Amino acid sequence: MQGTEPGEALSTELNRLSEIAARDSKVKFTSLAHLLTEDFLKGCYRDLNHQAAAGIDQVSYDSYGENLDRNIADLVRRLKEKRYRAYDIRRVWIPKPDGKQRPLGIPVLEDKIVQRGVAKILSAIYEQDFLEGSYGFREGLSGHDALKALELSIMRNGVNYLIDVDIRGYFDHVDHKWLMRMMRERVVDRTILRLIGKWLKAGVMEEGKRVRNEVGVPQGGVISPLLANIYLHYVLDLWIARKVRKELAGRVYLIRYGDDFVIGCTDRGDAQKVWEILPDRLKQFGLELSPEKSRLIEFGKRVYLESKGKGERVDTFDFLGFTHYMTRSRRGGVKLGRKTIGKRYRRTLVALSDRLRNLRNLLPFRELHRCLCQVLKGYYNYYGFAGNTATLNKFAYAVERMWYKWVNRRSQRKSFNWEEFQELHKRFPLPRPRIVKSYRWIYAANL
Repeated sequence: MQGTEPGEALSTELNRLSEIAARDSKVKFTSLAHLLTEDFLKGCYRDLNHQAAAGIDQVSYDSYGENLDRNIADLVRRLKEKRYRAYDIRRVWIPKPDGKQRPLGIPVLEDKIVQRGVAKILSAIYEQDFLEGSYGFREGLSGHDALKALELSIMRNGVNYLIDVDIRGYFDHVDHKWLMRMMRERVVDRTILRLIGKWLKAGVMEEGKRVRNEVGVPQGGVISPLLANIYLHYVLDLWIARKVRKELAGRVYLIRYGDDFVIGCTDRGDAQKVWEILPDRLKQFGLELSPEKSRLIEFGKRVYLESKGKGERVDTFDFLGFTHYMTRSRRGGVKLGRKTIGKRYRRTLVALSDRLRNLRNLLPFRELHRCLCQVLKGYYNYYGFAGNTATLNKFAYAVERMWYKWVNRRSQRKSFNWEEFQELHKRFPLPRPRIVKSYRWIYAANL
């Protein structure tokens, strides 16, 4: 490799891992830890979120980077000498749409760096193993790809029954022993397995109290999404592909984004069978369906037409931020409709209003405007999906009124009437909602 840049050499090594994994699905990798070099881990440091909160050691991204070469050299030395240890995780609580809270674990910066490196190495291997229906936390795939697959299964592949699933507290119930056993199907490098074990067993610090992790992977850990994906790959994806599918009369489709998934069936008996055996399968690996959020429904073109003829309503379901329903197309046919989930729509508006209220007197107008534009662009880029135009326009209307309200509260007396605000709006426009993923995009790849 003489004359090769360090990054290029490592990329070649990772590509070689991918090639070996793709060529032989049963090969076990014995030597991976040597890839955790100084140059590699420096790149992992640069990949991290610069603004992320610090862990329990209070070491920030910038302070660690002030002596990056020395810090990384010391980190690599400790890894090689088996002196590296995982720090406890700082836990904070994030509000959920239903009013409850979910835990978020914040590792220290060095743990994030090493986790990022190990995740890159393992991804090179497991990307060759993950099946077609898995879309979450994978490079080059997104929630939009999962939504496209869902639409194709319903509109082109004859799905008439859907199992809408929610796993209760998934990340908190991943069984460590099962996960490590699954990992050994591909990875037998003791150093890598030891590192994963350290991160899984790391304690959790909350309000000065330490709790040891016996199950679960911490939400917020850099490697946690990959480990969670590997777990469901064995628990669910392979089970459906290799066992369940062979026992069914019709076709079955799994569309999974992390722990959020739906199972579509073309046959009623098949759907009922999968619905009945799924809880036992999950229970075997320490997981449980949420009864109030999981259900089997009849859904698709056929039931829509039959229900319309009888004057009956058809079920809807929520998946990846959208409420899905069947409706008529402009040409009189049937299509899959979708709109932003109502609770999520309202929650976003409330959060945005709170943000503008808190920042209106802290930031100059131009900076406040830029901040709002960034939020709107991100929102429209995700929710600008085929069929969601009406809800997007409604959202944009509400944001414009909200913007008018808080611009006029940047001082004790109102600054603008509506006409004056419109003139300001022309000079500092807000992003307009647009459909970034149309029906043409959804079907183009399959024509």
